[in-house]
Amino acid sequence: MSSGACFTARPSDILVVTLPKFRHHMESKNIVPRMLPTTLSTPMFLEYQIYTGKKQIKEESLLLDELPDPRLFATHVPFVSLPATVVASWCKIVYMCRDPKDTLVSLWHFVNKPLSVETAAVSLFCDGVSAFGPYWDHVLRYWHAHVARPEQVLFFFRYEEVWRDPPGHVRRLAAFVGLPFDVEEEENGVVDAIHKGGLQVNKGGKAELVVGRWGIARSSGAARRIDAVTEARFKGSGLNV
Repeated sequence: MSSGACFTARPSDILVVTLPKFRHHMESKNIVPRMLPTTLSTPMFLEYQIYTGKKQIKEESLLLDELPDPRLFATHVPFVSLPATVVASWCKIVYMCRDPKDTLVSLWHFVNKPLSVETAAVSLFCDGVSAFGPYWDHVLRYWHAHVARPEQVLFFFRYEEVWRDPPGHVRRLAAFVGLPFDVEEEENGVVDAIHKGGLQVNKGGKAELVVGRWGIARSSGAARRIDAVTEARFKGSGLNV
């Protein structure tokens, strides 16, 4: 069954796109739902729920087509694999990626490390063997979509950069989806409440920020290989690595 037969986008929809195992709490699980009058507390995944025919939302016993606007969805699929109605409808797309080395380490931990990170980097990741296609193709296609359609595609290049100025990026996201904060909300600390709610919470109940995980790999050879591929693939694209 084609993706187009499973899902018809609305202009008011918001689609959050990340790579697998990416910690995208800021966009999908915390900040976006807090900003929107959405029925769902978490977004529905296109490939894991919508494409598999699960049209009913268990937590609310609603059908997909019955959800009020704006609907919130998430996906990992490349830009070229999105349903045609997503592009045609001009619904909002929010894309965020991580440093490629951090992306590799997250995936490496998720699959229980059957290979060394060096082997995974050199033999698989750098050759484009990863879920949903090569990292660099995934990033570049959404970047080009952002350049061509900045009103439709919001592009956050690095998760780490977002967390250097969380309030600023919350405001940017709010403006992008058409719900900018007013003076009263700013004065009442709504922005701070939203971005603090988007921080991860550890077992001790304290908020923590998980970035720069690549340091635990301690593999300079793999790091140099990934950096070289990244520089070559992104050269001339306008992306600052």
